[in-house]
Amino acid sequence: MDKLDRNGLEAPMIFRAALVDGMGASVCIKHLKAGETLYVEGESADYCYETVSGVMKEYNTLEDGKRQVAEFYKAGDMFGFSESDDQLHTAEAITACAVRCYPREAFMKTVAASPALSASFLETLMTRLHRARERMVMIGRMSAMQRVATFLLRLADNADAEDDAHLAQFHLAMSRQDIADHLGLTIETVCRTLTELKKRQIIVMESARVFAIADLASLETVAMGARGRLH
Repeated sequence: MDKLDRNGLEAPMIFRAALVDGMGASVCIKHLKAGETLYVEGESADYCYETVSGVMKEYNTLEDGKRQVAEFYKAGDMFGFSESDDQLHTAEAITACAVRCYPREAFMKTVAASPALSASFLETLMTRLHRARERMVMIGRMSAMQRVATFLLRLADNADAEDDAHLAQFHLAMSRQDIADHLGLTIETVCRTLTELKKRQIIVMESARVFAIADLASLETVAMGARGRLH
């Protein structure tokens, strides 16, 4: 059985199976091309979603036209939950994606009818809230170097790699611009920070989209703030 990852965003296999069994034919799979939009901020929130394959992102467009990427969702992550009747974000496929769509009303009834599903759903929501608070602290208090280091550590953690992440390769599905929009930085700062981490031999960039952690302890130290500012 799948385990909830450290970030609490992965729906356990038993949770997904129970949802599909309980909702039957009302659940469908939608296939998206890279760059295709699943829903737009302000649209009616008629569904909840689960990434089956690929990587999705949720973002908001600000008044000046800039984007603020709220979160990325890999396979197994559930998203699209809204406390209002409208979607609070726009969801877009970063890569080709398959997304399982759960009608919102039926989803909530199915979860409410099962204590086990309710507990799993509550844990997911609480961990999501914790992640949102962590991100507020990151943007408000961390240096650029700390933000990028923390982001890379989270990607490595989410990749379900072996316990020793040393020199394990990780794929960056998102663009530098997506990373910048998520971390509240400019794309130039993200690129400069990655280059600095590479110069320090903390990470190895096999290509623009593939990196490896050469010195995990140093990356964790940078994320915590020591020697974390660019000069």
